[in-house]
Amino acid sequence: MPDTPVPPLALLEAAYKTGLVGNSRGVQMAAHSQITPIFAQALSAFVQKAQPRTVVEIGMAQGFSTLAILSTLPQDGVLISVDPFQDTEYAGVGKAQVARSTRAAAHKLVTEVDYLALPRMIEQGLSVDFAYIDGMHTFDYVLLDAFYLDKLVSVGGAIAFNDCGFRSIHKFLKYFKNHRNYAEIDVGLPRDFRGANPLITLIRTLTGRSNQDRYFRKISAWEPEHNFFRDF
Repeated sequence: MPDTPVPPLALLEAAYKTGLVGNSRGVQMAAHSQITPIFAQALSAFVQKAQPRTVVEIGMAQGFSTLAILSTLPQDGVLISVDPFQDTEYAGVGKAQVARSTRAAAHKLVTEVDYLALPRMIEQGLSVDFAYIDGMHTFDYVLLDAFYLDKLVSVGGAIAFNDCGFRSIHKFLKYFKNHRNYAEIDVGLPRDFRGANPLITLIRTLTGRSNQDRYFRKISAWEPEHNFFRDF
């Protein structure tokens, strides 16, 4: 008999507790590349409060953020995960975790690269209520993800960014706040400037480069003039 489906939150808690995740064949392996428990809690709480009907996440990895979103996603909601590395680098672990859950039917995996998948969603007329960006962490890829997702997210919806302590993402957010009309949302995550050593911690503190996830609400669909620019 097939295994009884398990609530996403129970799967998530078990993975954090044991540090192990399994693929579709039940082979257990060490968890890696996951968001921290406090970020998962904030993500789940935000989805529970906002009740988005359509969510897009960039980067699925081993499914930790996916399970966090699914744990409180409305019953008529759908989560679309864009991850071209799911069946290679991550050995299908993320989708196997979702398949074991009670919310598997609410999930759709897109294994195309983001710069192909997101424009196609725009062509399809998809309207998104919330997006979570945790894919490639270079400035250009984060910019690309946010650019396309801004076209997809409806006014009143939100975009969240993981790994904001990265210099690339910290720099991008300076651009984002000056070139799009969003307001930052306090989701209860404490500021965290810790780095690999005291010097990096000091630099992060002085530059305001905090590690916590950051959430932004879309205020309007404002578009800049063709020659608009603000320093960032």
